[in-house]
Amino acid sequence: MVSMEIRPVGVADLPWVSRVVSENFASTRIVSGGVLYVATDLPGFLAEEDGSPVGLLLYHLEAREFEVVVLLSLKERTGVATRLLARAEQVARAAECRRLWLVTTNDNLSAIAFYQARGWRQVAVRRGAVAEARRLKPEIPEFGPNGLAKEDEIEFEFGLGYPPPNHGMQPTAFGRG
Repeated sequence: MVSMEIRPVGVADLPWVSRVVSENFASTRIVSGGVLYVATDLPGFLAEEDGSPVGLLLYHLEAREFEVVVLLSLKERTGVATRLLARAEQVARAAECRRLWLVTTNDNLSAIAFYQARGWRQVAVRRGAVAEARRLKPEIPEFGPNGLAKEDEIEFEFGLGYPPPNHGMQPTAFGRG
């Protein structure tokens, strides 16, 4: 039986990260929600089977929000992406994040089904956002591998149950004079 290990991405992994992200995203640059990231600048996790990489998750953590910027499985339908998301959830919970979230595009039907099947909720559709993303990253293709036009960003989230921030405000006391 093959065992899978999930471990943090290390400096020695960066050439592999650069190659695999470039192969799947046309470069090491990723645009998510109007923000340009460079894959090799992000923390993440590597999934390995018998010492060989089979998956990658890169993330951005800010203001108790855990954004999954890249999720790749080189062996689809074998639990790689699910295990990587489980590790991300552990880290997000330890950091007391309110949610995990990510952006995919309308043409990525398998990813949309994958997230929905795992309890992620679609919370936004940004129509035409990919055209805006192309201003930051012109190498984004017009069409996905399935032939669908790549036009809209779809945001998914997985709530972690922590209360939302009150931004330093005191709760309102209703009914008190």
